[in-house]
Amino acid sequence: MKRQLFLLGILLCAQTVQAQELDVQQAPVAIIAGPEEVAVGRTIVLDASASRGLGEKTEYKWYRGQGTIPISRSVEAVFTPDKPGIITLRVEISTNINGVRRTIEAQKTVTVYERKIILLAESTIPEDKLNLHRMAAAEAGVYLRVLQPAEQAIPLGIEESIYALLSDESSALNGAEAVVLWTDGIKGLQALMRAVEASPDKFESIHNQTIILITDRSLGSLARTAGGPFTVIKPDQIMVTRKEAINPLMSAGSMELFVEELRQRDIDFLVVDENTTGIRPWNLLSSLTNYMLTHGVSSQTVTLLLMLPLIATILAFFKQVIGITTFGLYTPSIVSLSFLALGWKIGLLFLLFILITGYATRQIMKRWRLLYIPKVAIILTVVSLTVLLLLGIGAFMGITLSGDTIFVLLIMSTLTESFLTVKAEEGWKNAVIGVGETVLAALVCVFIVQLAFLQSLILAYPELILITIVMNIFLGKWTGLRLVEYFRFQEVFKHLQEE
Repeated sequence: MKRQLFLLGILLCAQTVQAQELDVQQAPVAIIAGPEEVAVGRTIVLDASASRGLGEKTEYKWYRGQGTIPISRSVEAVFTPDKPGIITLRVEISTNINGVRRTIEAQKTVTVYERKIILLAESTIPEDKLNLHRMAAAEAGVYLRVLQPAEQAIPLGIEESIYALLSDESSALNGAEAVVLWTDGIKGLQALMRAVEASPDKFESIHNQTIILITDRSLGSLARTAGGPFTVIKPDQIMVTRKEAINPLMSAGSMELFVEELRQRDIDFLVVDENTTGIRPWNLLSSLTNYMLTHGVSSQTVTLLLMLPLIATILAFFKQVIGITTFGLYTPSIVSLSFLALGWKIGLLFLLFILITGYATRQIMKRWRLLYIPKVAIILTVVSLTVLLLLGIGAFMGITLSGDTIFVLLIMSTLTESFLTVKAEEGWKNAVIGVGETVLAALVCVFIVQLAFLQSLILAYPELILITIVMNIFLGKWTGLRLVEYFRFQEVFKHLQEE
């Protein structure tokens, strides 16, 4: 009897919960669709047709703010603001549901502006700085729309996050007289170019706007690199300047007055337009770099390719002059690229897991007595599955990697073979020393090539990479002792001096 009562109680509870869920699903909900911002004198249309759960004999009444006189009695409300500010429009919907007259309400806030400026800020820009610029814009009567992507854990994810944000918020650029890109180097401009190429119809207004690049780097280098994206985006102009120019942009009434304000305040700026984007035909690498940037190749990929000769030269100097022992030149170069793409902390974590997995797989296969090549193939297979698992964990934690990064990461797994080979031939000590010196050399390379001014300079003047050939020729003729050998053979030097 008790069991039957218990089951009956569970059944009644389940029916009650189901009935409550059904009431929630059937409850009417008022929804207003329409723009959140509009210029003074422009007409907007707000639509309540997306409202859910409505019954029979539905009536609509639209009001402005707390007004009592309806401005519309249809499913749509047409409104033309005559002065800037923030207005609230609300709709009251009356409908019959199961013979009961119900009234629901929704409201929408619309920003009315005379001047509008878009500020696309990188996730590293503090919120308090952005709020200060919002306040300065409001005092100047300017509507400042701030777009800021979510923070990314890896360097190569920054451009992807900006691109996704621009794709989702493409309508935000409509009506703006300027788009300010406050990002690292050319990443923001590159992401904007990709978004324009993917959906040109959504970014028609960009052709009449001025793009302003905010940077702490060399203006000339960034302006030169911006020439390629300019030919694709085709804005009115691109201005490269400092962050001190943001407030004068708000206070100036037009772009002409803004330029005059910059000159009066002695704020550096450069203009990129049709007269300055020409590339001389003998700068072949510059032409190739700009062609790649304007045909879908990300700036990060180009940067990695241009940094590889520099990384190889630094490693050659370490081996020939200093005398450190790494796993060849190719392996530390790939490890450096992976650290550069992922960030050294995440890169070290991936590397540690790859080495542990490779060693554990090799220990398990000892009893199988397999030939060397099939054994290495199995190890690389397990390592690849480990990388796949790590990528899944990273995706769960919100860390996503691009295809370029994953490719570099898979190549980095070849370090496992070098480690296991040295361990089998020379023992644990030499294997650990080899890995340690390889990682140390890679970290030094990353520290050097991550310098912002260096990346900007190489991206703007890729011909400078040819200097590494001359440097390697000098290193190839090096015949003196390495620095490590002076410490290794110091006893021999003492005996020679005594004799």
